[in-house]
Amino acid sequence: MINKYMTKHKHHIIPKHMGGTDDHSNIIEISIEEHAETHRLLYEEHGRWQDKLAWMGLSKLVPNAEIKYQVIKEFMAGPGNPMRGKPAPNRGIKRPGIGGRKKGTKWSPQERINHENARSKDGYYDYLKTEERASRYRGENNPMYGKQGANANRKVYNNGIEERYFTEDNQEQGFILGRIKNSRNGIKKGLLWFNNGLINKQFREGQQPEGFNRGKLSSKH
Repeated sequence: MINKYMTKHKHHIIPKHMGGTDDHSNIIEISIEEHAETHRLLYEEHGRWQDKLAWMGLSKLVPNAEIKYQVIKEFMAGPGNPMRGKPAPNRGIKRPGIGGRKKGTKWSPQERINHENARSKDGYYDYLKTEERASRYRGENNPMYGKQGANANRKVYNNGIEERYFTEDNQEQGFILGRIKNSRNGIKKGLLWFNNGLINKQFREGQQPEGFNRGKLSSKH
């Protein structure tokens, strides 16, 4: 386990993900900076995601939460996933309800027509209008009865990067009334895509953190 408060880290000369062991002859003590650089060199030489994440985590190029997400993502995409290559256990089982189709199959054009016709008949949704159902959410039975929403009496303001709610004239400096306007390609106005080799984020030109370069990573690995 890597501890950010340690001044020295124990590093496996041959990483465990490459078959290394915990034997003393395979472990050396190095500084945090040396540890990060060692994993960067290993990643450049072998291209393994474990070294990439170790390098970026030790260099603080990405937050710990993102590292954990990427570890789970890589693990579930590989042989460690117990369901890898296996069919879903409920594949082929008929869905509940009248006329349900088998999971993993698609509606035929005629099936779609049949179900659209059935749902358009008078009384199809009457079960939603029963007194018993309505009484669950009427008056004091409604958990929001007599309460205001979390953002009642507040309006949306933005600073060009994020949107937040404030009461009128109490917004933080730099925030103006209204939502961020998006351009046609989905990029927030005035923001550009940057990446640090692991994640994509949007920043204004010149405001990107250290380690982020212009451009967007492809979703294909």
